[in-house]
Amino acid sequence: MKMFKIWSLAVVLLMTMVACDTGDDTNDGNNTDNPQNVTGSFEKIENDWVLTSVNGIEPEFKVYVSFNGGLFSLYQQVYTLDYKFFEGDYTVEGGTLNGSYVDGTPWKVSYTGGVSESGTELTLIGGGLTSVYKTCTIPEDVREEATATRVVEVEPFL
Repeated sequence: MKMFKIWSLAVVLLMTMVACDTGDDTNDGNNTDNPQNVTGSFEKIENDWVLTSVNGIEPEFKVYVSFNGGLFSLYQQVYTLDYKFFEGDYTVEGGTLNGSYVDGTPWKVSYTGGVSESGTELTLIGGGLTSVYKTCTIPEDVREEATATRVVEVEPFL
């Protein structure tokens, strides 16, 4: 049990370090807040996506999200060893993506960004982070594990 607590603390510390924005806010062309492939439109957002980078760094955790018809499904393996499931609705207004969970709790932040012209990459910019997702097929075992009843309380990624 003691080893599990130590390992869990190490995982949380690692994820915190990955999520911290250590870059400056100058726009020198390398700033992750201004990706070159973003259209500024969420027109092609209806798809399944997997998180591939946060501020240009590959995350040590997994996040899958599916957008479809104003509803989203979020499958995340963040701060836990198993996947957690969240769902709710989303809206796009004036180039901004907002959402709320089924209990009415809004997302932590609103997102700008958009889907690449090819429709294969989604960039969400908000809260000091730039998160990049690629289209994917969410594995069925992830869906099954995430929707099973869990007693661990976890904060949603979005």
